Amino acid sequence: MPVREAIHSDGVLNVYSVDTSTILSGGQDRTLVLYDFINHRIRRRWAGHEHDVVKVLYGHIVNLFVSASRDRTIQFWNINSDLPVQKLLGHELVVTAIDFNPENSVLVSGSRDNKIIFWDTKTGQILKKIMIGRNLITDAKWSHDGTFIAQTGEDKETKMYDSRNMTQVVSFPKKQYIQTSCDISNDDRYLVSVANEPSSSIYFQILFLFVILLMSTSNGFNGSGAEISLWDIRQRKLISEFYGHRATVNSGQFVDQAASMMISCSNDGRAILWNVQQNSIFAELDVDSATPLTSIIAMNTQNFATGGLNGKVSFIQRLNRQLQLTDQI
Repeated sequence: MPVREAIHSDGVLNVYSVDTSTILSGGQDRTLVLYDFINHRIRRRWAGHEHDVVKVLYGHIVNLFVSASRDRTIQFWNINSDLPVQKLLGHELVVTAIDFNPENSVLVSGSRDNKIIFWDTKTGQILKKIMIGRNLITDAKWSHDGTFIAQTGEDKETKMYDSRNMTQVVSFPKKQYIQTSCDISNDDRYLVSVANEPSSSIYFQILFLFVILLMSTSNGFNGSGAEISLWDIRQRKLISEFYGHRATVNSGQFVDQAASMMISCSNDGRAILWNVQQNSIFAELDVDSATPLTSIIAMNTQNFATGGLNGKVSFIQRLNRQLQLTDQI
């Protein structure tokens, strides 16, 4: 069997699902790679950053691939060129967060320089800068209806911004540890069910609560922290916390439209699939206990990909109530 070309030659820092057969990844080797995991081949490798590629993104409407780097730049790429089509300069430290609005007309970015920047995608011009002291940004996500942006940071808070006037509107209660990533449910709706079972009889109390649901993941070590927090955006309160990882949870994502499942990865080398309504572990996989996992994505409800500091992208499949490693390259 021929030896396959490795996707990255150094630690993988971020993965992003482009479509049903392709992922985008970025790493410490300063490249971003478009990989076809069905046919097991690299479709395109871009090199142009002077330092680690920290976050990657794909804009389906503008058909652009985006990379954010420790070299303080954001670069736009297209499939037909080895050179970036645009370079955005505005951050003073590593760029740690990027996301498009639903129309792909505006890009939001965040950095350890405490700045959130809104960019015009077409012109590359800065539309607005927001600077909040000690707000070292770790992640930012645009809501699926385009009305708000969620952002996590090293100040242990999760914040929200109104996309219409590009201003901060909410700070959720501060957590005990740094908040490392965030995600918003696909349909911005959530159905909560609560089951009660006193004595020998079973009683079901069903609460139909339509809320906008936000997830944030937490730093942690030695059995402390490392939780996933579920927030009700409309009521601005914590709904529940999920414990199961033994070290910092670096990434989490909702799996399905109903937000009934979410997937996470951690410095403990494990991927965990969670049952949201039951606040429990549905399935878990020890991908590599010696390697921190930096980022995880749901390609669909059955297939996932995660990147590790060992330079590998691991592909995971859900079979009934188990997670299985199907490929690693």
